[in-house]
Amino acid sequence: MPQLDGLRALAMLGVIYHHWLPQSWRFHFPTEAGLFLFFVLSGFLMAQGLLREREVLPKAMILKRFHAKRFRRIYPAYYAALLLALALGVSELWEYPLWWLTNAQNFLILDLGYWPPSVSHFWTLAVEQQYYLVWPLVLLFVPRRFLMAVLVLLCLCSPLVRFSSDAGGWLSMDLIPWGLLDDFALGSLLALLMHQGMVFPRRWLDLLGSAALLGYAYLYISWEMHGAVPLWCHLQQTLLAVVFMMVISRAAAGRWGIFSRILEHRHLVKLGQVSYGIYLFHNIAPLVVGKLFWFLWDERIPGNLAIVLRLPFFMVITWVLVWLCHRYVERPMMDRAGRIKSAGASQRS
Repeated sequence: MPQLDGLRALAMLGVIYHHWLPQSWRFHFPTEAGLFLFFVLSGFLMAQGLLREREVLPKAMILKRFHAKRFRRIYPAYYAALLLALALGVSELWEYPLWWLTNAQNFLILDLGYWPPSVSHFWTLAVEQQYYLVWPLVLLFVPRRFLMAVLVLLCLCSPLVRFSSDAGGWLSMDLIPWGLLDDFALGSLLALLMHQGMVFPRRWLDLLGSAALLGYAYLYISWEMHGAVPLWCHLQQTLLAVVFMMVISRAAAGRWGIFSRILEHRHLVKLGQVSYGIYLFHNIAPLVVGKLFWFLWDERIPGNLAIVLRLPFFMVITWVLVWLCHRYVERPMMDRAGRIKSAGASQRS
């Protein structure tokens, strides 16, 4: 689905904008929303594959294949990024190595109470891995006739969880995995509806997405103006997830007018295909640039000019790190997995 790769690219560009540019350059735009698009998209793609395999394969085999594939796809590159950050002297990795090695850094960051520089973005990977452990059990073992109701119930629980975590601030609401249930549940619900062949009039979907977008915009603007709406602000993320659910449904259908052509642009699709590597290294790249090109932080360079001068270096170093990781870490792992699979097929035949 090239349009979904295009969506990944747009989400990744929003995250990069959020991390590389100062807050004054964001103009109050929710650039961090791309993170939550990744969560909804993960729920959709995970459910799509698991529901399809549930029809034809034993559940134990599905789980074994699912976790083996996720390990090969995620952990080699993740550990390579950790080693690089460790070599560059990120103190939180030296002080709390087990949290990062076991992908539990979201709970560590919650305990620390601040975002560790250069590696704070790894919290989303931890949340995804925690969902990869539990979510397949929901999708495979909940009886089919109850699955839709369970997903809707989990979605409705998420704002209540965020409300109960309000005392810990927005940091706690972002970092606890059960506070993100609506993102994964709505993505999975969309996959379930498509798997069951349910067809909804496009006008209804557009109306639902537009209403959710208006609700999200109202709550977001209220928050930015320091006038957050009590209680209802915890629905903000749910409304955003509904918007992304509608966007993904449109992109998956492949019929979205000019937006389809934009999402299918070859450069955007290519960017989306390597979005995981870019996500891993984009926040470490400024640290590398700071070590190699320290003069870009010379106090005599005006602030805005310095930011503009650094950006090309951030881009190039990120791309180099992504290429090196793919060439020397990810591709050898994929080649090895392919050889093992071929050998197993030969033995069975």
